[in-house]
Amino acid sequence: MSEEQLKEEAEYEKRLRRRLDILQKQFKAGKIQIAEGLDVEKSLLAVRKGPDGEVDLSTVDGAVRSMALAVTAMHDRQELKKEASLSEIQNMYFKFIEDNFGRFYDMMLKQNLTPHDAGRALTQNQKSIDMLLANIDEFLGIITQFWEGLGEIAQIHVEDMRGNIKGIFGGDLFPSHDENIASKCGIYADTIVLPDPFLRSKLIFSNYSDEDKAYYLIKHAMNILQYKELACADLEVPIVVVLPDQSILEEEEGKFFHSLGKEDSLIHSGKLFNRKFESFEEMVEFAQELDTIERAVAEVSDKSRVLFDTTWTGDIGTQLARALESSHYKPFVDSPGLLLALNSLGRMSVSNEMLIKSRRLNGSPIIDAPTSWQYLVWKMEYDAERVENELESENLHVVKGLNDLGGGDMQWLGNIPPESLIAIRREGAMEDIRSILGQGINDLIESNPSNFHRSRDKIFDNLTSAFEKHQKNIDELTAKKWKFAGKDIGSWLVVGSLEVTAAITGLPVWGMATIAADQLLDVPKLKEIPQSIRDLSDENNKLKKSPVGMLFDIHKKSNR
Repeated sequence: MSEEQLKEEAEYEKRLRRRLDILQKQFKAGKIQIAEGLDVEKSLLAVRKGPDGEVDLSTVDGAVRSMALAVTAMHDRQELKKEASLSEIQNMYFKFIEDNFGRFYDMMLKQNLTPHDAGRALTQNQKSIDMLLANIDEFLGIITQFWEGLGEIAQIHVEDMRGNIKGIFGGDLFPSHDENIASKCGIYADTIVLPDPFLRSKLIFSNYSDEDKAYYLIKHAMNILQYKELACADLEVPIVVVLPDQSILEEEEGKFFHSLGKEDSLIHSGKLFNRKFESFEEMVEFAQELDTIERAVAEVSDKSRVLFDTTWTGDIGTQLARALESSHYKPFVDSPGLLLALNSLGRMSVSNEMLIKSRRLNGSPIIDAPTSWQYLVWKMEYDAERVENELESENLHVVKGLNDLGGGDMQWLGNIPPESLIAIRREGAMEDIRSILGQGINDLIESNPSNFHRSRDKIFDNLTSAFEKHQKNIDELTAKKWKFAGKDIGSWLVVGSLEVTAAITGLPVWGMATIAADQLLDVPKLKEIPQSIRDLSDENNKLKKSPVGMLFDIHKKSNR
């Protein structure tokens, strides 16, 4: 053996001895139980010590080594959590934000402004813009270092929160500044996981003018400070948690999600133009030839797949012209055909990341933006279609909502003041309301192609029953005129859409299906797939859970 190989062998033996030591201690502590009859018991009994008192590694077979590796991973995970509690991490994070922007936040509250208003007010002149941007690089650097040091610990804490309903926010940089996402769905989910908006904005700040940078810096700071009370409340189960995006901290994850997005955008463009594209490059080449709005519109086959913003009106040509001039698209693309073809790429990449993040955190995606919701619905539709083709099955895509039942908008509890939400949790009230959708949603999550059709009718009945029961309970609750933190339940009512979508695939995203076969999209080698994704794929092969997303879209709030 070469000197390098000898060194690697010695390092491996050192790691193995540590694992075996931890395995032995965990056995002595009674933390490991072995089912009777398992082969690993024979393997453990075969382990011997050498003359030097150390374990003779030649007597340790693969079963024991694998067991020691798994036990050590769990041990190290628990030890890592001891370094800082989730509450400590959240309090440190919000203290840093408040120390930097607290005075602006107090001004915003005193003047009854929104985060948007505050952002505009503080960027009216160059002097204030320069003041805000003077230390932006240092500020963002500290945020990044904070999450590099504590992000994994916070992530593990949230992953290990079992038995509660977790909603993983996605579809936008951060929830809308004029509506509190926890107020919207804090009754329907125990914990809302929010992204760090500053970390996300680092990627796009380079394309912004100084005025826009300063505006979004203030807007994000004012917006996230609205969640401080909810995130830092002294509760056993947090209402809100802020976590970093692993795809930003781990570059390879970001590339992986982008590759999944390319695959889905290929399918989307195929439906949009009614063409079969063999590769992403072929699609781009085709789109580049559509160099006028008229040519691009003429090639559109399925007009329903053209979506820039659900609030935009007008025909495709009008919307395409508007998009080409918008600040969101203009810096990146000037070709009508490319814009049509690539519009779904970013949205699909985000949808893939959201679904995988939700699986990792044992939660479900929560979206409050109808445009993002539609792309998530399409993403699940495409995944379901691929599984249907693979298994020669059908009807594996589900979209169902409150508004399905009444043919229009419905009422739900979506305007709960933060102080009332905290009071509800502290008093242990309305557990029945929070779990209303739970059974129907869990039925979908636990479904996969092999068992879905046997229980499809029952699952749909459960969902329908849950929605109907929800409406009855809303009426009963408002009739009781209960109050929490001085606020009447009737004042929390909103009118809007509450929808559920699912792809009964047994996979968080279709791309995960091919990892085990050492294939993905353009067939990269397994080593090119981030280890974190491979670990999640291995876990998914054991759990076989299907992704379920939820939309909370308020159309009108109660006037009470």
